[in-house]
Amino acid sequence: MSIDIATMTKIIQQGGIILGLIMFFSLTSDCQVYEDHLGAGQTIGVSVSSSPFSSPDTSLYSISGTTLIPDLAEASRFLSQATLGVNYEEIEHVSTIGIESWIEEQFELPVGSYMERYDSIYAATQNILINDNHSSQYISFAFYDFLFNEPDYLRQKVAFALSQIFVISRNGALSGENEGLMTYHDILYQGAFGNYRDLIDDITYSMAMAEYLSYFQNQRADVIGGTFPDENFAREIMQLFSIGTEKLKIDGTPKLNSSGDIIPTYNIDHVAELAKIFTGLGVKIKNDGSINDNFFQTSVDYRFGAVMFDDYHSIGTKNLFDNIVIPANQTGEEDIQQALDALYNHENVGPFIATRLIQHLVKSNPTPFYVKRVAMVFNNNGKGERGDLKAVVKAILLDPEARNCDWIDHPENGRLKQPIERFANLFKAFDVYSPSDTLWLNDDEDYGPKLQQAFQNSNTVFNFFSPFYAEENIIAPQKLRSPEFQILDDISSIEYLNEIEDALKIKPFSNRTLGNSTLTFMTNNNDDNPILDFSDEIDLYNSLGLSELLDRLDILICRGQLSQEVKDIIIETINENIANVNEYDVIDVIHDVLYFIFLSPDYVIQK
Repeated sequence: MSIDIATMTKIIQQGGIILGLIMFFSLTSDCQVYEDHLGAGQTIGVSVSSSPFSSPDTSLYSISGTTLIPDLAEASRFLSQATLGVNYEEIEHVSTIGIESWIEEQFELPVGSYMERYDSIYAATQNILINDNHSSQYISFAFYDFLFNEPDYLRQKVAFALSQIFVISRNGALSGENEGLMTYHDILYQGAFGNYRDLIDDITYSMAMAEYLSYFQNQRADVIGGTFPDENFAREIMQLFSIGTEKLKIDGTPKLNSSGDIIPTYNIDHVAELAKIFTGLGVKIKNDGSINDNFFQTSVDYRFGAVMFDDYHSIGTKNLFDNIVIPANQTGEEDIQQALDALYNHENVGPFIATRLIQHLVKSNPTPFYVKRVAMVFNNNGKGERGDLKAVVKAILLDPEARNCDWIDHPENGRLKQPIERFANLFKAFDVYSPSDTLWLNDDEDYGPKLQQAFQNSNTVFNFFSPFYAEENIIAPQKLRSPEFQILDDISSIEYLNEIEDALKIKPFSNRTLGNSTLTFMTNNNDDNPILDFSDEIDLYNSLGLSELLDRLDILICRGQLSQEVKDIIIETINENIANVNEYDVIDVIHDVLYFIFLSPDYVIQK
């Protein structure tokens, strides 16, 4: 086989980049456009008017394809936004039933549990190990087992996005607290289509979050002793989870005062006051399953939420942001509920959450119009309910800015696919399996450190990357953002090329279904290597040839956006290899075609 640097460089340069930096601005793609009718993305040059009313104006939806049937390329493009990866059959399914029907179908699927999946996997490992060290690898096993086996693709994708907004990590205080981490992800996964108010309530009472952001056993101030409530969670629930640091218009742009300056949403005094709200929370259920009545109890079952111990709660008046006053002498529960109501009802929350979710699902730089349309749905789902995340997700995915073809080539459109997403795409596209029918992947050992991302393993509460990050040479001067580029550097970009090649040509990942030599943790099992199913691609190549194979993989992996220039380079290189490399067979062809696609900017920039 021959993978030469010249070919790699050609493909990268066709996207308008140098190695290590993939830019949005020079990419062009084809999309579904019709000469004889509107819909399924064809709205170019068309405007639609409707009667004004209080809900967001969705008049353009009538021709944007949200209720029509997409072709395979548009179905694939949609699924790249709505899932962590699918196979060709799922693309065909969307192309058959339509985008909106697929979303509704996803909403109706049963809701599972990562904690239950963790328990099942852990129990299975105990038939192999004799002195288990309770490694964090089981967290990754459960996450990927869900990904490989469960059909609720949309809920999993939204939960993955939420996990990077409401961040906790197995790094730091929660190291070794696997049940806490899995229970917390269940909060996000099970609440992905619920109400935002319920979500922040569950997060606040989560023992994992209380431990991670250090308000577990947080006590009221002791002036004599010189101790004051920890302010960590109070700061982050405002800054990262709800209202942000500056007041926003409904379209996500900052409000300005009469001097033209940005208006802060809160100050340091408000943080200190809000910290008082979260005093008095302690263990509800001990590790032995018994109810706890001791505030200082450290034995904890992380599967259960925290409980209030009013004797340790600050009972004074709390003066919050926007002149909101929480009165004195209430119970801790009353204080928390009133404070969460104040955050929930803040005018910032709609545009704040809309922007974050759009960035994770669709694009890094949504227009103010896009943000406004989604924020309006957050404020009112059309039935008088605020904070309906199901309605918000649907609005994001059906918005003209997500669906219309003319946005694909817009210079401010797109997002860099995260490392986890890229590998999930590969594994799901080709129905990865193993001889044992068990797939236990630990991304933190396989490629996480090299690519700076592994599930629930951010270095800080600020996630793997900041939503405000802008690459300094080209992106920042354009006043745009490129969040995922923060973890793309000279090292991680080269490592990605190596890791994706290994996943294709050696094995997809190390399948840890074997006990190590001391039977204390699970390790790679070379007799149970994962396998990517290329049977359809082999048949297609053998019957119809390279061009047809490339067209299929373009749809399956690249959303139908692989440029003709890149296709020509790939075809030329593969034909040269066929002519000049001994024993260059169909599997080699498929491996090389996929490798070139996965390193192409046409793929890694989701548009």
